[in-house]
Amino acid sequence: MTRDARGQLWLVAATLAWAVLAMLSPPLVWLVFPLFFGFLHVLPLWAATLGVTVLTCVSAAAASWHAGGPSAPLVLGPVLLAAAATLLWTRRFRGSRSRSRAQGRPARRTGA
Repeated sequence: MTRDARGQLWLVAATLAWAVLAMLSPPLVWLVFPLFFGFLHVLPLWAATLGVTVLTCVSAAAASWHAGGPSAPLVLGPVLLAAAATLLWTRRFRGSRSRSRAQGRPARRTGA
Protein backbone atom coordinates (compact mmCIF):
# COMPACT_ATOMS: atom_id res chain seq x y z
CA MET A 1 0.00 0.00 0.00
CA THR A 2 1.42 3.37 -0.99
CA ARG A 3 1.88 6.27 1.36
CA ASP A 4 -0.88 8.23 -0.41
CA ALA A 5 -3.30 5.32 -0.08
CA ARG A 6 -2.52 4.94 3.62
CA GLY A 7 -3.09 8.65 4.15
CA GLN A 8 -6.40 8.55 2.34
CA LEU A 9 -7.50 5.44 4.26
CA TRP A 10 -6.61 7.18 7.52
CA LEU A 11 -8.56 10.25 6.42
CA VAL A 12 -11.67 8.19 5.65
CA ALA A 13 -11.45 6.42 9.02
CA ALA A 14 -10.90 9.68 10.92
CA THR A 15 -13.78 11.37 9.09
CA LEU A 16 -16.18 8.51 9.84
CA ALA A 17 -15.11 8.45 13.48
CA TRP A 18 -15.63 12.21 13.72
CA ALA A 19 -19.10 11.94 12.12
CA VAL A 20 -20.16 9.34 14.70
CA LEU A 21 -18.76 11.39 17.58
CA ALA A 22 -20.36 14.59 16.26
CA MET A 23 -23.76 12.92 16.26
CA LEU A 24 -23.30 11.58 19.80
CA SER A 25 -22.18 14.70 21.62
CA PRO A 26 -22.42 18.43 20.80
CA PRO A 27 -18.92 19.43 21.98
CA LEU A 28 -17.34 16.81 19.74
CA VAL A 29 -18.62 18.61 16.65
CA TRP A 30 -15.71 21.03 17.10
CA LEU A 31 -13.16 18.24 16.60
CA VAL A 32 -13.64 19.01 12.94
CA PHE A 33 -10.92 21.68 13.15
CA PRO A 34 -7.93 19.29 13.24
CA LEU A 35 -9.67 17.19 10.59
CA PHE A 36 -9.52 20.21 8.26
CA PHE A 37 -5.73 20.05 8.47
CA GLY A 38 -5.82 16.32 7.76
CA PHE A 39 -7.75 16.97 4.56
CA LEU A 40 -5.38 19.78 3.57
CA HIS A 41 -2.33 17.61 4.22
CA VAL A 42 -3.45 14.41 2.51
CA LEU A 43 -5.48 15.60 -0.48
CA PRO A 44 -4.67 17.86 -3.42
CA LEU A 45 -5.73 21.44 -2.73
CA TRP A 46 -8.85 21.35 -4.91
CA ALA A 47 -10.08 18.12 -3.26
CA ALA A 48 -9.12 19.33 0.20
CA THR A 49 -11.04 22.57 -0.34
CA LEU A 50 -14.10 20.59 -1.41
CA GLY A 51 -13.72 18.26 1.58
CA VAL A 52 -13.29 21.12 4.04
CA THR A 53 -16.39 22.77 2.58
CA VAL A 54 -18.44 19.59 3.04
CA LEU A 55 -17.10 19.10 6.58
CA THR A 56 -17.98 22.71 7.38
CA CYS A 57 -21.56 22.22 6.24
CA VAL A 58 -21.89 18.94 8.13
CA SER A 59 -20.43 20.38 11.33
CA ALA A 60 -22.71 23.44 11.20
CA ALA A 61 -25.69 21.16 10.58
CA ALA A 62 -24.71 18.82 13.43
CA ALA A 63 -24.19 21.70 15.87
CA SER A 64 -27.54 23.20 14.86
CA TRP A 65 -29.25 19.83 15.20
CA HIS A 66 -27.89 19.39 18.73
CA ALA A 67 -28.99 22.93 19.66
CA GLY A 68 -32.48 22.48 18.26
CA GLY A 69 -32.02 24.97 15.44
CA PRO A 70 -29.44 27.10 13.67
CA SER A 71 -27.94 30.25 15.12
CA ALA A 72 -25.27 32.64 13.92
CA PRO A 73 -22.46 31.27 16.15
CA LEU A 74 -23.23 27.66 15.24
CA VAL A 75 -22.99 28.45 11.54
CA LEU A 76 -20.26 31.08 11.56
CA GLY A 77 -17.98 29.10 13.90
CA PRO A 78 -17.27 26.24 11.50
CA VAL A 79 -17.13 28.62 8.53
CA LEU A 80 -14.51 30.84 10.19
CA LEU A 81 -12.51 27.82 11.39
CA ALA A 82 -12.50 26.35 7.88
CA ALA A 83 -11.42 29.63 6.34
CA ALA A 84 -8.64 30.07 8.91
CA ALA A 85 -7.35 26.51 8.47
CA THR A 86 -7.34 26.77 4.68
CA LEU A 87 -5.67 30.18 4.65
CA LEU A 88 -3.04 29.13 7.19
CA TRP A 89 -2.27 25.96 5.27
CA THR A 90 -2.00 27.57 1.82
CA ARG A 91 0.05 30.46 3.20
CA ARG A 92 2.45 28.01 4.86
CA PHE A 93 3.10 26.21 1.60
CA ARG A 94 3.30 29.38 -0.46
CA GLY A 95 6.06 30.62 1.87
CA SER A 96 7.96 27.31 1.80
CA ARG A 97 7.82 27.23 -2.00
CA SER A 98 9.32 30.70 -2.33
CA ARG A 99 12.07 29.87 0.19
CA SER A 100 12.89 26.66 -1.69
CA ARG A 101 13.14 28.52 -4.98
CA ALA A 102 15.33 31.20 -3.41
CA GLN A 103 17.70 28.49 -2.17
CA GLY A 104 17.76 26.75 -5.56
CA ARG A 105 15.95 23.63 -4.37
CA PRO A 106 12.90 22.14 -6.01
CA ALA A 107 9.74 22.91 -4.05
CA ARG A 108 7.76 20.13 -2.43
CA ARG A 109 4.54 19.12 -4.10
CA THR A 110 1.58 20.61 -2.21
CA GLY A 111 -1.13 18.82 -4.07
CA ALA A 112 -2.26 21.94 -5.91
